[in-house]
Amino acid sequence: MGMHSAPRKFRPARTAAEARFRLKRSLAPQLTGTQALITVLFLILGFTLTAAVSANRSDAVLSSARQSDLVGLLDDLAQREARLEAENDRLENARETLLGGDEYFALNEAKRRAAALGVLAGSEEITATGIEISIIGSLRASILLDAIQELRDSGAIAIQISNEDKAIRVVTNSWFGDATNGVTVSGVALQVPILISVIGDPAVLIPAIKIPGGLVDTVGAGGGKVSFNESQSVEISATVPLPNL
Repeated sequence: MGMHSAPRKFRPARTAAEARFRLKRSLAPQLTGTQALITVLFLILGFTLTAAVSANRSDAVLSSARQSDLVGLLDDLAQREARLEAENDRLENARETLLGGDEYFALNEAKRRAAALGVLAGSEEITATGIEISIIGSLRASILLDAIQELRDSGAIAIQISNEDKAIRVVTNSWFGDATNGVTVSGVALQVPILISVIGDPAVLIPAIKIPGGLVDTVGAGGGKVSFNESQSVEISATVPLPNL
């Protein structure tokens, strides 16, 4: 005859706390190895499907774009690449010269860097070549933020957003929100129409706002209108005070 182990005796709970503990343990789901594996597989499948949907949406936008828009987009990307390569070459040359011990060059390079940092920080006024973008009608903060990011990616040196009586300098910590008949920039409400003044290369900045799904398209889809013009003397007068250290 085979041997059988004696059944485990059930011991009643001695206290109310022990009874609650036993009840929670009996109701808690017990995740087996197979269930854990299935859960991981479902997570991977969900991530894969999400990535595929995002890629299909991007492909759909490009496939519905006109040939002229696609050519403009490629030209914009080529110009950005050329600009980055030129900046990389300039920095490499500056590095080699500095390592060579040219004190005069080092002083001029330090002054140039200080001026550039002042412009980026928004503490210096600047007047230079760029574009001015006028927006009338409907405008949302999310659309404005996307446009600012596109302009920065296209080499914008300085950006200012203004209306009839207010001008706000856009810097790295600027933030945007929706407001009645307009937007807020770092907490300051600006009603449309607004003007975006941008310092940079117009040949690169203009395609950035005209690309499919860019500022011109999104504002137009919401019932607004975007116009722009190039200028050799775009003036950015708004500044951001430096913090007291």
